[in-house]
Amino acid sequence: MKELGRAMASAALREARERCARDRVFTLGGRQWLQLAGVVGSEYNTATELFAQWLPYAGAKSMLEMGCGCGVAAVTAALAGCPEVLAVDINPYAVESTRINAARHGVGERVTALRSDLFSAVDPNARFDLVFWNSPFIDDEVPRAAPDEYFVDHFFDPGYSLHDRFLAGLRTHLSENGRAFLGFSMAMGNVDEVADIAARHGFTLRPFRSEGFSVPYQELGTGDVFRQAADESGKVTIDFSLMELVR
Repeated sequence: MKELGRAMASAALREARERCARDRVFTLGGRQWLQLAGVVGSEYNTATELFAQWLPYAGAKSMLEMGCGCGVAAVTAALAGCPEVLAVDINPYAVESTRINAARHGVGERVTALRSDLFSAVDPNARFDLVFWNSPFIDDEVPRAAPDEYFVDHFFDPGYSLHDRFLAGLRTHLSENGRAFLGFSMAMGNVDEVADIAARHGFTLRPFRSEGFSVPYQELGTGDVFRQAADESGKVTIDFSLMELVR
């Protein structure tokens, strides 16, 4: 577990519990999106916007977005011409947010949103040309504020058990030439651990595209973990990385 990632995710969780407790409309990628209360969205979707722009939609006839949240990637895929998109999330408010946003952007007939614990509600015979999961890449266990709270799932995956389950079911849901991607951060998550889990399931994890930015460590927080992560100029470099899982 990387202490920087744990500290940043813990701070983001505290903010999300306050800011995402009510319905909101936010702008991303030049479009407006609805975020129902109980869904992490708005300012926390910076990485999602990048990943949705980077995904290789060309030629994909079907796509699965795992952990869809507000459905940004699913809707973007449909707008890019993908005729069949399935968006799943364990959070029922995320599922409804995705349905609303798909209709808002005129692709409601292409996007199906389902409540699912990873692949649990996905047709066992379904195969996808493109699979994407903006995964919770912080390996830490954090208690829920309430039994029906889903904010924790957005940031944390203790022991990378969700990643393990995802990778165990992924192969059977990829088409012959299907491609799979994880949204990740190598600065905040443990990419080596996830790569080892991927290898056990017959996948190679490799960078597809990445973007980094540097900020003064004081903007992240006042704890020693931020100061220790800074370079000589006093800045911390954070990345958003789209990782491909190659068979």
